[in-house]
Amino acid sequence: MQLSKDLLAGTVILIVVAVMWWMTTNFDSDPLGMAQGMPATHMPRLILGVIAGLTILMMAQAVLSGGEALGDLPPWQVVATVALMASAAFLFPVIGVPLTFLGVCALLPILWGRRNYMGIAAFSVGVPVAIYIVFKLLLGLRLPMGPLSAVGL
Repeated sequence: MQLSKDLLAGTVILIVVAVMWWMTTNFDSDPLGMAQGMPATHMPRLILGVIAGLTILMMAQAVLSGGEALGDLPPWQVVATVALMASAAFLFPVIGVPLTFLGVCALLPILWGRRNYMGIAAFSVGVPVAIYIVFKLLLGLRLPMGPLSAVGL
């Protein structure tokens, strides 16, 4: 078996997730009865667990399919994706989570060459709505809403 891009990237992601998981062990824990929604220690671990699980699936798929061998520099879209995600991190407190995800979900498929604009529009609206329903309504987390807080969201 050759070393594939997915195995290398997955290993790096799992190392970063492990370090971040360890960092959550230093968080102050809220008594379960006193926490509103999900306690501060549980939410990051939930997200990190999902990331680790998806990464393991990616790595398993690479092993089963033989994977794509390591090659030249990644395409320009990789650098642009990193820039888009980094800017999204800075936009969360400014324009809120839903509008940031709307922008990322609209720009990312176009950046990678998709031209099904109706599908992209549905994806761009559906993801922030799903995030709002799961994290704000079901889990009771206080998400930064940006200008949408003026309309009562």
